[in-house]
Amino acid sequence: MKLHLPALAWPILLAWTLGAAGAAAAPVSHLEVRVVTGAAELSAGSSLELRIYEAGKSVRRLPLVHGEAWPRDSTHIIPVKLNEALDPRNVVRFSLYYHGASALAPELEIVAADVELPSTNAAPELLLNATLSGVIARQGELATLDREQPSLACKSDSDCDDKRSCNGQERCAPHARDADARGCVKGTPVVCPVNQVCGEGVGCRGLGGAPQP
Repeated sequence: MKLHLPALAWPILLAWTLGAAGAAAAPVSHLEVRVVTGAAELSAGSSLELRIYEAGKSVRRLPLVHGEAWPRDSTHIIPVKLNEALDPRNVVRFSLYYHGASALAPELEIVAADVELPSTNAAPELLLNATLSGVIARQGELATLDREQPSLACKSDSDCDDKRSCNGQERCAPHARDADARGCVKGTPVVCPVNQVCGEGVGCRGLGGAPQP
């Protein structure tokens, strides 16, 4: 389904389908963004960025173009490396933000856009299980609906597990003073003996790399 909204609409909202909120169960350090454009080209000098909104955190703004033009009716696969690991379970919504290069820049039609997560499955796993479609004004945003807060809240310790052992065991404790927006409490980092360091999956090891008894 496509949404065609007036050029002055702000923010531009969505064409979005949400299945089970089955995002990856562990933080990821890179993403792959797929964007299919429609009848209007993305002119050189325009800005297009992926924005990711997480519970209790500042929005992430990730540029998808760097001054180049995109022809109309084209498909783009953009790898995105993250400076800080992203836990898909914390994501409330994501969007595409477009700013045309000039006041005469046309609306940007998005036929389809999604964010793929690293996955060992045959089919890629999508962030929020969502695909965007619509028309963005010269300065506007095309976004998914906000994920419902109950689906963000942890139910058990396993919901908070970041799959890392050296930073301690996370707990689900929504009423704790130091709980985050999902109700998770950070674990206590492993403290190794002198001249040893903690390695993921191997525990405390000597500085030379050998595991210690």
